[in-house]
Amino acid sequence: MLYTSVEKVRQHLLSVFPVYERIFDQLVVLTDIEFATFFGGAVDETSFKVKSRHTNELKRVNVTLGVSSTSLPDSLLVRDSVVVGSDSSLGTIYVENVDYIIDYSAGILTIKSGGALSPGQNVTVWYGYFVTYNASSDYVVNSSDGSLRRTANSDIASGETVYLDYAPIIQSYNDVIIQNAVDEANGLIEKTIDPEQQFGIEPLLQIAATYRAVEIVSRASAARELSSQRGEYNVALSWIKLADEYARRSDELLKSFRPPLSGPSAPAIS
Repeated sequence: MLYTSVEKVRQHLLSVFPVYERIFDQLVVLTDIEFATFFGGAVDETSFKVKSRHTNELKRVNVTLGVSSTSLPDSLLVRDSVVVGSDSSLGTIYVENVDYIIDYSAGILTIKSGGALSPGQNVTVWYGYFVTYNASSDYVVNSSDGSLRRTANSDIASGETVYLDYAPIIQSYNDVIIQNAVDEANGLIEKTIDPEQQFGIEPLLQIAATYRAVEIVSRASAARELSSQRGEYNVALSWIKLADEYARRSDELLKSFRPPLSGPSAPAIS
């Protein structure tokens, strides 16, 4: 009897990926239209950017500093390329992380408390910046396995070195693990709760079976994480906690389908 399915289980797994800190400016060479692996696992596709430097010359702009932060004309700045001076002749050069900080992804300069810069001050800023390529028209990314290729009509030249920004995600399970968990959960529910198949598509039983399958996936993911080269204990512990929570939910729902245990009969007086 099919009480749950891969699709139902996936709905509970879509939001449980722990996300690594973002990776910036990773170099990869794209040749022809062959896939190139840049990360050995899944990545968050919404975080993905493919960039290139089309010039090594720094752009110069004059800005008036805001009360806290000031947006520069460009985003996706080249790291360690920013120079902030009191004027175009560099009469005074200010120091990053002492006088100001830079958000390189957003192109924002923020005055640092205790530094030499102040709101309303006019400064000259030099920086390098990236141009971005477009998904689908310039490249195709496979977010499930961390690979990338250029398209046939891409603005990315064959053999070009590009820069990547992305956030890896921890995905300790795969399709085989999910399918095995579904099969195990369906078999367990049928054997222990519904051997006569009297409940059929009872909604609560379907939910209980789905929770049981998620528990099985979570325990398998914990074991897989600990045995991998990455082997992060905290990630495995998170999976175990998730498994315990879904096991508790499943047991609560299954209580109503199990008959109460009866004790031994009282001796009859003859």
